[in-house]
Amino acid sequence: MEFGIVFWFLFYLAFFCLSTYIGYQKGNLIAGILLGYVLGPIGALLIYLSKDRKHITCPSCHAEINKRSYICPKCHVKVGVSATAVQEG
Repeated sequence: MEFGIVFWFLFYLAFFCLSTYIGYQKGNLIAGILLGYVLGPIGALLIYLSKDRKHITCPSCHAEINKRSYICPKCHVKVGVSATAVQEG
């Protein structure tokens, strides 16, 4: 009986840590912690499938770059809010 409790506790704890790590990598740490704590393995899956908040796609070369970048390191095109507004307008 005690082995079953320890097993399920460690199983739940592993998915809690996994969802916290994935949330940190995607720039959504609080959601990773909460989803891992409340839902366990389902929360880890949900945070894995969620949108990445640390990266954006370059409008020119479609490379994945940091959200705070001003110039794309691959094609050297200006990216950001002002550059996007100029391209749309």
